[in-house]
Amino acid sequence: MMTNLKKMLAAMLVMVMLVMTGCGSSSAGDGDKAVKVDTTNAVAVVNNQVIDIDTFNKFYGMYESAYKQNYGDDVLDRDVDGVKFKELLKKDIVDMLVSEKLMREYVLGTGYVADTATLDEKFNELKTQLDGNEDAKALYETLGIDDAFLKEQVESSLLASEFDRLINASIDEDETKLKELYATEPIQVSASHILVDDDATAAVVKEKLSAGEDFAELAKEYSKDPGSASNGGSLGYFARGVMVPEFEEVAFSLGVGEISAPVKSSFGYHIIRVDDIQTIDDMVANGEDEETINLYKDNLKKEISDEFFTQKMDELKTAATIETFMDKVADKEAE
Repeated sequence: MMTNLKKMLAAMLVMVMLVMTGCGSSSAGDGDKAVKVDTTNAVAVVNNQVIDIDTFNKFYGMYESAYKQNYGDDVLDRDVDGVKFKELLKKDIVDMLVSEKLMREYVLGTGYVADTATLDEKFNELKTQLDGNEDAKALYETLGIDDAFLKEQVESSLLASEFDRLINASIDEDETKLKELYATEPIQVSASHILVDDDATAAVVKEKLSAGEDFAELAKEYSKDPGSASNGGSLGYFARGVMVPEFEEVAFSLGVGEISAPVKSSFGYHIIRVDDIQTIDDMVANGEDEETINLYKDNLKKEISDEFFTQKMDELKTAATIETFMDKVADKEAE
């Protein structure tokens, strides 16, 4: 439940804010690194821009409420690898606000200006949604979340969308990376499997395979999958997202001709052999239609977008002056 905390934070923000992920903070200074800023109420300072404790408390209150509703009133006091979950939450909220500040600064530095009409439209949509959600309205009132704060979050969501667009543009521009992926990344695999009910039988089959017995004949003898057993275990070609995750992870990690150790899934125990691998270049050479090729190219770009996003954020953090004051949030709890 507590794994991949940053993705959970983003998902919770969507649910609580009813808009796209975004986070706001008050600011001080004009970006000149020589400017002295007042850190009295700061939980972080990013390139002389202050993220204040009031902003932190608003986000902490929203996450606290959401987590308790979904996982129980004691969720914040649960241990995660020896650390109270509330402490992880506090740190990740500060990290999130720092990342948002860097994203905001970067996007605005490109000359981007949020369209006023779009900003007003999105804000009015949010207000309409809130009018029908008394629980959210009550929570926001308790936390001191007003229209100015909400409008800043809507603006942040537009800036985040522009940041994503810039990331995607950088992927399109990296022709060397894309050519490498088109030539090497498995898009479809053709695989065969032998499905059995228990690990003991799987061990027997695996031993027979290791001794050189024929995969197809063993599939006909042992496999419990009626759709493939009579065909020597062949499943044909499939892309990602078709098979159960445990099966897919192994199938897309093997080389042609390799046979896996037994893989457990909800169906039983699989022994998997990869018969062929197709990259985008292979599919083009085989005469696949352009629409399908473009679809797979788009999917591949989406798969690497997290990598490019992380690289850009790391770049921005390395170039920035960042100071955090976790002692300011150590004893803070949302009321």
